[in-house]
Amino acid sequence: MFKVLIIDDEPIIRKGIRNIVNWDNYDCEVCGEAGDGLAGKKMIESERPDIIITDIRMPEVDGLTMIGEIKEIIPDSKIIILTGYRDFDYAQEAIKLGAFDYILKPTKIEELNAVIARAVKELRFKYNKAAEIQKLRRIYEKNLPFIKEKLLFNMIYGTFSDTDGTIQQAEALGMKIKRFILGIVENDDNGEIKNGSDAEDEKQVQESQLYQFGIISTLEEVFSDRFTVLCVSISRRRVAFVLILKDGDNVEQNFINSKCTYLQNIIQNCFGFTISVAISTQGDGYKQLPEKLKECKEALEHKFYLGANCVIFYSDLGTFFKYTDYSELNDRQKELIDNVKAGNPEASSKSLALLFDCINRLGNSDKDYIKNFYFNTISLINSIRVSLVSGEKPKDEGTLASLYKMIEKCDNISDLNAILENAVNQTVTKVHEYNNNNMKLLLRRAVDFLDKHYMEQITLNQVAEKLYVSNFYLSRMFKKELGINFIDYLNELRINKAKDLLTDTKYKTYEVAEAVGVPNSHYFSKLFRKYTGMTASEYRESAMQKSQK
Repeated sequence: MFKVLIIDDEPIIRKGIRNIVNWDNYDCEVCGEAGDGLAGKKMIESERPDIIITDIRMPEVDGLTMIGEIKEIIPDSKIIILTGYRDFDYAQEAIKLGAFDYILKPTKIEELNAVIARAVKELRFKYNKAAEIQKLRRIYEKNLPFIKEKLLFNMIYGTFSDTDGTIQQAEALGMKIKRFILGIVENDDNGEIKNGSDAEDEKQVQESQLYQFGIISTLEEVFSDRFTVLCVSISRRRVAFVLILKDGDNVEQNFINSKCTYLQNIIQNCFGFTISVAISTQGDGYKQLPEKLKECKEALEHKFYLGANCVIFYSDLGTFFKYTDYSELNDRQKELIDNVKAGNPEASSKSLALLFDCINRLGNSDKDYIKNFYFNTISLINSIRVSLVSGEKPKDEGTLASLYKMIEKCDNISDLNAILENAVNQTVTKVHEYNNNNMKLLLRRAVDFLDKHYMEQITLNQVAEKLYVSNFYLSRMFKKELGINFIDYLNELRINKAKDLLTDTKYKTYEVAEAVGVPNSHYFSKLFRKYTGMTASEYRESAMQKSQK
């Protein structure tokens, strides 16, 4: 219930307010009365009422002074001022100081009930809102570990952008990643769910989840004395963990290795299975997390040679055959070729820059493979240029041999880039010119067709079908070359033809409309006015006046 305190130096008024209001109806109870400001202040401090009904003029401390003191003690309380007509200015000042409302003496029961009802309504709303916020806070705090795991998962796999707020949210949750080492713990048990009863399957799933939880808890316990540790489950058998280094801290590989061995011993003794651990090279900043994840996954591939229950450092893989993933490079090549075929200089330049960046990131890759890649890419681009002349792709053995020798002589990536860039620029220019010439020829055919058939009910689709192109391409061609769309061109053509016919008085307006392909005379009049600024009759009259001069 809401507590109500009544403060007034007249006992009869205090008694009247206490008795005339049915406080139960408002879920309220009168917690006390006071005859002056000092006594009222003491009761406010002890009872902390929700609603205070106080006179504005009282001995010791007046109502205005007390409002400020009440707001300091109970900021959310509702203060209702009792005042007479001659103290009306005081009442207005009280509202400015934070009073909820004022009531004039002598007090009417209806007015008092209405003010109390509003005060209670606001209090309920505020308390309900506070309770809801508290409930949401509890839910948020309960789910905070899952929120952190989700954020870490997205950062490790790179499924976020710089603008989506992921990094800011992660840092606000204490997940600030600068210098770090990433690792993966893999359960050596393949963890396959054996076909059995539903109860048995569910038990195996629960055990798998329990083991994951055990691995994460043990990881945090083992490494937390030296690092800030972030963990997340990335599959049923694997847990990724990030060891965030403290400023100025340099960790040796032997130290990490001893910690991992200790972790393996605990897991095997507590849970009865072995784990393998992969450790990346040191990273710097959240953007390198996906790259370090790849290092760990590649390291785990060597468990085939080393056996289970091993610790594999990516930095030690130099003694093994190292597979280089060229899939991105091939994707960049395809993108570049497509843009060259389209004759798009801007897109080709962008694709070329992305391809060069991809090659730079490959680092010390197989030199022969890279040279062959440049040879194949330049050959494809040259074949596009040659096909523009002959309509075919002839195999010029001399040209290919010369190109191969040129690439073989290159002893640095910059020279190869220059050869490729030159081939791209030349071919894109040729394709662009070819497309423009073809477009102008196609446009001339479209215009000629309209000149012959404007008097028919012709559409963009019909013209496009006649020219064996898409209606989108034809529409874009009109806009690009003539600066107007297809419909406007056709309408202007019909209006110009109509102008010639209107100079001959033997044709009525509706006959002119039909003759130029607009059978609806009313629509023709609207079109004519839109494109000439006058009606057909006004144009005819103007043309006749000019001919008579």
